[in-house]
Amino acid sequence: MTDPSKSTKMKGQPGEGIDPAASVVRRIRVRSDDSAFVYSIFEASEGVCAYSTLPHQPGDRHRDLELVIPVGQLPEVERILNDLTDRLAGELYELKIDSA
Repeated sequence: MTDPSKSTKMKGQPGEGIDPAASVVRRIRVRSDDSAFVYSIFEASEGVCAYSTLPHQPGDRHRDLELVIPVGQLPEVERILNDLTDRLAGELYELKIDSA
């Protein structure tokens, strides 16, 4: 089984030589006030990715989400994230994932 914590780079034509079980992990940060909206977008986009909220403290002004994206859905998730960034006036940030 593919380790979902490792990103998979696409090579060649879309779908060519890609393990359908492969996934990419992304982490994003949104304002707490926007988090319910972001959750609803991913819920409405059934099957495009799995997401979970990372630990946070009461009163934090942001929420960090981890997205696990099947490689075949990556273009659609990128489109959704770009649209969300526009709708949220740029207040959606991609976080680096430590590879340690």
